Amino acid sequence: MPNTISRVTLIDGPVNLVQLINILGDGSGEESDTILVDRSTFAPTNEIELIVEKIEGLCNAFTATLEFDGTTDLPFVRLPADNWFCHDWHAIGGVSSNKVGAGATGDILLTTASLGIGDAATFYLHMRKK
Repeated sequence: MPNTISRVTLIDGPVNLVQLINILGDGSGEESDTILVDRSTFAPTNEIELIVEKIEGLCNAFTATLEFDGTTDLPFVRLPADNWFCHDWHAIGGVSSNKVGAGATGDILLTTASLGIGDAATFYLHMRKK
C-alpha cells in the first residue's frame, strides 16, 4: 500500500490557486519526484505558469523537498521536520515554476526523507496563475 497523499483544492480561480496537502506515511518508503501539483490540471495552456507565493504547515518526523519539474528538476524549498514553517515569497513576486529551463512542465514535485509509518504532514500551498 503506497503512502497517502491527498490534495484538496481550496481555491481555483482565474488568478489564485490554493491547495491543502496531507501526507501520511505507511512504511512503504520515500516519495521521489512524485507529482504534487500537475500544472496542466489548473492552467491548461503552456502559456500559463504557476507562481508559488507561500507555503505554510508542518511535517512530523520527516523532511520534504519541493521541486519544479524539468529535464533537470529545480529544488525550490525544503520543508523541515517537526517545526511549523512559513515560506512567504510575496515580497519578491513569488517563485515561478517555469524558471527550470529545458523540459519545464510547470509541475511541482515532492521528494521526502525519513518518511516512516504514521509520519504525517499538512501544509497549504498558495499559488498564482500568470
